[in-house]
Amino acid sequence: MSELYLVTPPLLRADAFVPVLEKRLAHYQPAALLLRLADGVSAVTAKAIIGQISPLVQHKGIALMLEDAPDLAVQTGCDGVHLSPSYVAASVREVRRQIGDELQLGVAVGTSRDVAMRAGEEGADYICFAPDADDAPDAPQTVQALAQWWCMMMELPAVAQARTPEEAAALVGIDVDFVMPAASWWDDPALWSV
Repeated sequence: MSELYLVTPPLLRADAFVPVLEKRLAHYQPAALLLRLADGVSAVTAKAIIGQISPLVQHKGIALMLEDAPDLAVQTGCDGVHLSPSYVAASVREVRRQIGDELQLGVAVGTSRDVAMRAGEEGADYICFAPDADDAPDAPQTVQALAQWWCMMMELPAVAQARTPEEAAALVGIDVDFVMPAASWWDDPALWSV
C-alpha cells in the first residue's frame, strides 16, 4: 500500500501556508512532509518557518523533512533531510556523516537507476524518482517503470513524484512505497487518489 509524502510549495514565510496545512492534515495523514524553503530565505526566517510548521506535523507523527539544508535540519529538530537534484554542497556520504544516523536522508535521483543505487550505497534511507526537468512526454512512464522495478528488486524504500492525479493513480496501482504529489495537491486533494 502506497503512502502519501507531501511537499510544500517553496515558502518565503509560513503565515499563509499554515492554515492550509492545518486544514489538509485534519483529513489526510501523510507519512512525511517535505518542507521547501524559497531561494534566498535567511537562516533566521528559515528557523521561524520551521518553528511554525514542525509542531503541526511532528505532533501528528508525520516526519518533517527539510530540503537541501542539513545543518538547519539538525539545528531545528527536523526528522531528516531530502537532497534535491540541484544540491551540490556535499556528497550523499558527507551529508550522512553530517546529520548522523538519527535523521532520515532522502535523495532525489531523477530517472537514473545508477544514481539511485549509488545514493543507497552512500547512506540514503530512501531514494526519490521524479520526471526529468525536460518534461519528456514519456517521463511519467519512465518514473513508473523505474519505481515498479525498484520496489520489486530493492529493499531501500522509493518515493515517486507525480505531477498529475493520473500519474499518482498509476503509481498507487503499482504499489510504490511513497507517492509524492505535486504541490498543486494542496489546492484540491480530493482529485488525487493517494
